[in-house]
Amino acid sequence: MPDDRGYKWKEGAARIREARARVGLTQREVSEFLGVSAHTVWCWEAGKTKPSNEHLVELASRCEVSTDWLLGRESVEEEVLEEAEVSFRNAVANLPREDIEEIKNFIDFVREQRRRKG
Repeated sequence: MPDDRGYKWKEGAARIREARARVGLTQREVSEFLGVSAHTVWCWEAGKTKPSNEHLVELASRCEVSTDWLLGRESVEEEVLEEAEVSFRNAVANLPREDIEEIKNFIDFVREQRRRKG
């Protein structure tokens, strides 16, 4: 991204590194699928430069996080919720529709029980 004078990219840099590591990608693999040099990815993770919006979107998608999370705009609660959502999607991805409906019914049941308790 061109000139980002005064922009603090340290948190985003750490989040890029964390997201990449979570899904088991190396800096070189990230550079290859984004079409940038490995040095560019290193600069992002070192907080020297900030990725373009297009690169952030692709990176977020590949690492199963949101661009807001990469930019440090989500709270811890939102982070946990997003991780649960990704885990849930992965868990039900290949299940038959009937099983997914049963899981949704169970979630509704748990919510109702919690509501009744308190």
